[in-house]
Amino acid sequence: MTKPTVRFGVQTGQQEASWPEIRDTWLELEDLGFDDLWVYDHFLPTGTTLVDGPVTDAWALLAALSQVVEKPRLGTLVTSATFRHPVVLAKMATTVDHTSGGRLILGIGSGWHQPEHTAYGIHFPGPRERVERLEETVRVIKLLWAEERATFQGKYYQLEDAPFEPKPLQKPHPPIVIGGGGEKRTLPMVARVADEWNWNINGTSQDYQRKLKVLEEHCNALGRDPRTLNLSLNVDFLISEDPNRIASALKVSAQSAGVSIEMSKETTFVGDPDEVRRKLQIYIDMGVRSFIFSLRAPFEEAGTLKLPDLEERTLRYYTTMEDVRRLAREVLPPLRQQAT
Repeated sequence: MTKPTVRFGVQTGQQEASWPEIRDTWLELEDLGFDDLWVYDHFLPTGTTLVDGPVTDAWALLAALSQVVEKPRLGTLVTSATFRHPVVLAKMATTVDHTSGGRLILGIGSGWHQPEHTAYGIHFPGPRERVERLEETVRVIKLLWAEERATFQGKYYQLEDAPFEPKPLQKPHPPIVIGGGGEKRTLPMVARVADEWNWNINGTSQDYQRKLKVLEEHCNALGRDPRTLNLSLNVDFLISEDPNRIASALKVSAQSAGVSIEMSKETTFVGDPDEVRRKLQIYIDMGVRSFIFSLRAPFEEAGTLKLPDLEERTLRYYTTMEDVRRLAREVLPPLRQQAT
C-alpha cells in the first residue's frame, strides 16, 4: 500500500524577467516534469535591493502562461487579499480556470510587503484586520463559486443576491491554498476555510511540527478531520558540491533571517543532492505532500552554467536553472512515490 503521490512545483517570481524569459522557462519546467507552476503576486520586487525593478502582473501573466504550458497545474503563491475586491479576484480566478482547462490553484494570503502598499496608496491594515479580510475574501469567493445567487453580510464585504457566471470548470471549485504561519490568527482561519495550508519555511522542522500540532487542534475543535487539509511548503533551495557556493548561500540566508550559520544549515535546503533529498524526506514524513521551489530571474538558458553577478541581491542567494535541472533529475524521482 502506498501513500498519496508527492507533488513538486516551481514558483518563478516574475521580477526582473521579460515575458519571453518567463515563457521559455515555464516550457522547460514543464519538460522537466514539474507538477505545478506558480507566479507570485507583487507589484514591486522582493528579496532584493533593486526595489524599482520590473514586475509583471500575476493574473494577466498566469492567463497568458495557461496557453503556453499544457500539463502542469498553475497558480499564485500567493495572491494578496489586500490588492483586489473578492468579486474581482473571483472573476479573475474563474477566468484562468477556464483558459487553463481546469488547472487553476488559487493561492491566497493576507499580504505582507508593506513597501508596495505604501508606494501605491493601497490600504495596509494591521495583522488582525488583514487576516479577517482574507477569511471574508475566501468565504465570498466560495459562495460565488457555489451559489446561483450569493448573499453575504460581513464586516468588510457584502453581497446582495449576487449572480456569478460562469462558474469554475473544477468542481466543487479550484483548490484554495492559504499561505502564512501565524499561530494565533492565520492557522485557525486555515482550519476554517482552506483546502491546503502552505508555509514559506522560515524555521526548523521542530517549528513546523509545532505549527502542525496547533493546526490539528484547531481542526479538531471545529470537528474537521485534519487529514482533509493538504500540506505544502514553499522552499528556497540550492544544489551544489561547491563548498564556497554553499557557504555563501548559508551566509546570505543567515544574514537575511537574523540567525546563526548553524541555524541556517538546519532551516535551508542547501547542499548536495543527498542532503537536499534528506531534508525533503523529513517533511514528507510529517505529512507534506506538495513542495514549491522558489526561482528568480535571471533564468539562464539550458547548458549555461555561468552564474550572474548579483551583488545587489543581498537579501537572497541565487538559485540557477541548473540547480532546478539537478533537482528534477537527481533529487525528486525517489521521493515521488513514498511507501508506507
